[in-house]
Amino acid sequence: MLITNHTTKTVNSNSLRKLCLLITVSFFSVTQVTASELNTSQYTVSQGVFKKSIDEQQRQHIIDANRLVEIPDQLNGKATAKTRAAIIKDPTKSVLKSKSSNTAQKTKSNYYADFTIYSAVSFLHDDYDGDGYYQTFSVTFDADIYSYTNNPFGEVYALLYLSKNGGPWMHYFTTDTFIIEGESDLDEYEVISTFMSGYSTDHYDVLIDLYQVGYSDVVASLSADDTDALYALPIESAEYDEYYVEEVEVIGGSIFWLILPLFSVLLMRKKTRII
Repeated sequence: MLITNHTTKTVNSNSLRKLCLLITVSFFSVTQVTASELNTSQYTVSQGVFKKSIDEQQRQHIIDANRLVEIPDQLNGKATAKTRAAIIKDPTKSVLKSKSSNTAQKTKSNYYADFTIYSAVSFLHDDYDGDGYYQTFSVTFDADIYSYTNNPFGEVYALLYLSKNGGPWMHYFTTDTFIIEGESDLDEYEVISTFMSGYSTDHYDVLIDLYQVGYSDVVASLSADDTDALYALPIESAEYDEYYVEEVEVIGGSIFWLILPLFSVLLMRKKTRII
């Protein structure tokens, strides 16, 4: 009889140790996943084009191509980890190295002119998990130039920023240089962006700074403060926008709640045998 009790106690003790080990491993895994999410670098892939030069099929082709890019803009010089305030204060403007397009190389800018970003619109693409937050979006803006000369034109480029819930403006893309002419809307420029990693599910505002080639200061700007089209865009990067699989949820953080009842039963059995 004593042997049976000793054996039972040994089995219960081993079971408790195994459960404790499983719970510890579960918590460690969840902690590692959370830490990994917090440390994930913010990576995006964007491409800018004249809106008039593409149709819906070509736009989708650009979106598909963005997903296949292996080197994000943050690693190829098209984006930085800097805030807008830091970029504007940079005396060397080292981040303002925009690549000239073939069109822009054919002409010179009008330096005696005023600039404005007349309007902007945004479009949302790709919400795979159906939660209302998108991993791809596009911003189209119309920059204009005003001058006393006839048919004014300017060689320009833009820096685009994101702000999460009123936070600092973070630079996520620099366009190539492109030509704008007077008040024409035929030079509307579209930037299509896919968020690869590091952007948690939330609402983001957009800001556009326009620069004239050869001039280091911002010549025009437009942001969510000026138009609702750039305000509170529902965005999340690709790792948050996946098809929902129920088993993954159970294996993750919910495993503790599956173990807890079993753990309680074993404790009750042990207490009963002691009594």
